[in-house]
Amino acid sequence: MVVERGGAAEPDSEWLDDMVKKLMTVLEAQLNAVASAEPKGDAQGRAADARTLSALERTLERLSRLERERTAIREKKIAKGKAGHGADARATLERRLDQRLAAQTKKRPARKP
Repeated sequence: MVVERGGAAEPDSEWLDDMVKKLMTVLEAQLNAVASAEPKGDAQGRAADARTLSALERTLERLSRLERERTAIREKKIAKGKAGHGADARATLERRLDQRLAAQTKKRPARKP
């Protein structure tokens, strides 16, 4: 699923996370099926098993890389969110201090130089 944000299309984060989990589950089932299958004695059967294992290995590498990238993206979003929250808190504090300073200035009588 693709979500439009700011004119650029990017994959929906939750959907992509779910797809990675599903693909990992399917891959695990395939690996279990290969592990539980009886080895084939002829050369053609062994070659087929080798191709299957090679394909599963490539799939696992791709999914692992994708999961690492997704984790890095999530960590960046969390760090960005915390930094944004700090900036908002600082702005709020500055406004409150300005309001207090203005209130105290009004309470003091005007002094002549």
